[in-house]
Amino acid sequence: MRKISLLMLALACFASAQGVISFNTVYLDSAGKFFFSYPSALPNPVALKELQKNFIKQKFGEKFLDQDPAVALNVYKSQFKEVEYLSDVVSFPLPGIVQYTTAAYIYYADAAHGQNVFSMSIYTLATGKRIELGSLFNKGWEKNVVKLIIREFLFAQNIQSLADYSYTQKESDFVPENVRINSSGMEFVYPAYQIAPHSVGEQSVFLSWSTLKPYLNTKSIIYPKLQF
Repeated sequence: MRKISLLMLALACFASAQGVISFNTVYLDSAGKFFFSYPSALPNPVALKELQKNFIKQKFGEKFLDQDPAVALNVYKSQFKEVEYLSDVVSFPLPGIVQYTTAAYIYYADAAHGQNVFSMSIYTLATGKRIELGSLFNKGWEKNVVKLIIREFLFAQNIQSLADYSYTQKESDFVPENVRINSSGMEFVYPAYQIAPHSVGEQSVFLSWSTLKPYLNTKSIIYPKLQF
């Protein structure tokens, strides 16, 4: 078996009122193109195991849940025709919340060109569980929030109506799946082809918490942490 050279680096390590929180990164190459960041310490050991499981599941898929982070990274990379990069970003947008964004550029077998693949999720450090997007909003939120997203998107495109947009006229194409949050608001991110052609790349629309406030669930885990 070929030996894999690995470099372990601390990504983040800080003390909270409950204890130490840290994340490590394992690299497959010296250029830093192929790496995996994952939690290595949380005050609650049960939450740590849950968060580790969720990070592996998000980055590689369920079949890698029982594998060591370094092994999972190498095996995942080797199953594709070619991979330009495998990266991720860990951030802490709100107190007690960790945000994990993964990105890869993969050439699938018989594909005409490579494909940019990404995923975004937020988790609570207290339990390690994923915070579902729908739980942040009131029931029936999609219709109203999608209208806000489309309005902002069309404004950026200098277009008055979705009927004037040449790529898609379907409001359903704007239903969000991937979001990033920060202290100011929420960014809705769409992969290439969903609301714009491949040549333009992924698209994003940012809405402030104040704009979203009428549709936010006041009982969600993040609502008490928001400033309007």
